[in-house]
Amino acid sequence: MQKCGWIILLWCWVGLLAVAAQSGAATRPASENIPPPDRQAIENTVRQLFNGMRAADSTAMKAVLAPTVRLLSVAANKEGQVVPRETSIRQFLRAVSQPQFQVLDERIWNIKVQQDGDFATLWCDYAFYLGDRFSHCGVDAFALYRSAGVWKIFSIIDTRRQAPCNLKSAAEIKNK
Repeated sequence: MQKCGWIILLWCWVGLLAVAAQSGAATRPASENIPPPDRQAIENTVRQLFNGMRAADSTAMKAVLAPTVRLLSVAANKEGQVVPRETSIRQFLRAVSQPQFQVLDERIWNIKVQQDGDFATLWCDYAFYLGDRFSHCGVDAFALYRSAGVWKIFSIIDTRRQAPCNLKSAAEIKNK
């Protein structure tokens, strides 16, 4: 009777493992098979932020930002140590919506989107220009959520450097 109990327990474990393996096989990795409409909506949300920045239009930028959005930059401080620095959304919007003598132009390329349901990330290379003058480059990483069918950015993290930068790609973006 004791041997029979172990055999039954063993078969129960085998059955549970089989069910677990099947359910794991049915789920897709976050980066694969993103429906084209979702990918486009995620990219458009980020592009709307930069279009608003080029137009110095804080209303357009706010439309794609979550109320609690966080902005962080990872760059070297005055002592040369790499540290994260947070900028308040209020400070950011005030700075970019002021009338400028030159357009604030952030050009993005090499876009990678990952999505899991109503959560997505967008990672891209960028080059930042003041008018036609290059300022800096790096990587942008956006975290977005979808609520009521609308994507909102709730986190922006970037790196900043002077070199190396792929300015050829940035120039091609301007010409598109």
